[in-house]
Amino acid sequence: MAFLYKFKLSLSLLVLIGILLGSFSWTKVPMEGFKSNAASPTSFRFGYFSQQEGDFGEWIKQFRDISFFAASNQLLQKHPEAQSFQLYPIYDGSATEQSFSQAYPHVPKETLSGYGKSVYSITQGTARLFFLNADRLQDAGDGQLEWIRKTINGNKQTFAFAWLSEDPKLPEVWKTFREAGISAVFIRNSVYVLDLAVTQAPSQYQSSEYENWKVWDLTKLKDTPVVTVLEAHGNALTVKAEKEQGQVLDQLELNADNLASWDLSTLQEKQDISLVGIQSLWHYHAGDDSIKSALPEGVDLVGEGPIIETSHTDPVPLPAYDWRSPEYDDSGWKTGRAPLGYTNNKERQSYIQTGLVAGLTPTYYFRKSFDLKNDPKTLSGLFLHIAYEDGYVVYLNGQEVSRDAILTGVLTDSSLAIANEFTFYRRIDLKAHLNKLVKGTNVIAVEVHRGHPGAPNLLFDLDLSVETKGEER
Repeated sequence: MAFLYKFKLSLSLLVLIGILLGSFSWTKVPMEGFKSNAASPTSFRFGYFSQQEGDFGEWIKQFRDISFFAASNQLLQKHPEAQSFQLYPIYDGSATEQSFSQAYPHVPKETLSGYGKSVYSITQGTARLFFLNADRLQDAGDGQLEWIRKTINGNKQTFAFAWLSEDPKLPEVWKTFREAGISAVFIRNSVYVLDLAVTQAPSQYQSSEYENWKVWDLTKLKDTPVVTVLEAHGNALTVKAEKEQGQVLDQLELNADNLASWDLSTLQEKQDISLVGIQSLWHYHAGDDSIKSALPEGVDLVGEGPIIETSHTDPVPLPAYDWRSPEYDDSGWKTGRAPLGYTNNKERQSYIQTGLVAGLTPTYYFRKSFDLKNDPKTLSGLFLHIAYEDGYVVYLNGQEVSRDAILTGVLTDSSLAIANEFTFYRRIDLKAHLNKLVKGTNVIAVEVHRGHPGAPNLLFDLDLSVETKGEER
């Protein structure tokens, strides 16, 4: 005992050191330094009910991760049991402005003099949301337009959206939306977006009558009703059409960075011309020995594609028997409307307009001709929106312009793609390939490959459009 007492301080220090060493062994300390790129946190999540039927309140309960929703006044009056502070109403003329203002005490007080609560804005995360009075917007000089400009200039947010009950049918209104920086407008079952911002388009994505705006028509979804969910991660926004339990039927993606670099003085003059539309008719053929591809002299077989340019202006000529050649005779091929393919996904089966036979080959070939009335030198842009699974290569007048999820080099009908999930209408800038277009008849050819000979899914559709500055079509 005397020994222990004599060395009491030393023993205490040893016990303390032992405890510290033990804590290091219990704690998972990284022994190698590294930096991980974590996904950007969700900066905004919002739901929108357009023309929802059924148990409105139950839908809200199932989307517990969404704090706030928008819906029309008429829709909310049909479902008083679902009305709460988390629902923002859209004025739709089904009630007077005075009664509308009295019905929703949680809506911000009058923000624009003389409009009551029929016009207001809120901030959610990185987004500014505008709820507008469509009845008053029939006048291009309506005060809401100047109010939107001032509000956005005085409170910069990453995203800005607007909700209306009806389309005001005035180009001046849409021009103001565009110039003010509103990237998406929701009108009942239609979602209008500035096409420049879109990085992935939905299936029902068409041109609108308003300059620079395109529209996603939710009524054409095969499975309804849906809730539209807006979700932002940093500068990227996804708008999803979701069923119950979060089943995504279709979606679009846009990026705020695209709008930040927008030269308004230039783009206001541009026109968008669709050369090949979504759900067009295509000639198609399953891969077999009858599909021939030429190997021009001097082509690097392991290069960036089987067809390269011999100079800055002259492409490698293809013989007429090559399926990619504009002169190829595809009259013996079958004809079908896109989307084309096959799938074991029950939700996606409803999108397919033309079913292809599964199991014959890992590859299908598609061709389509189209006319261009413009001189290609007057064009300022060329864009591809393509839906596919698994991999593809696109040729324009025999020259490769885009490929994804498949190795570079020469391909055959037995070549396999890199397996991946179905890609909705991805936007690809092909401006560098404008010189491959000709005035008059053009041909676009596409080969789509599966990732495995027995893979159960192959899907294809695309849209090809050009941009021009006020030229005649």
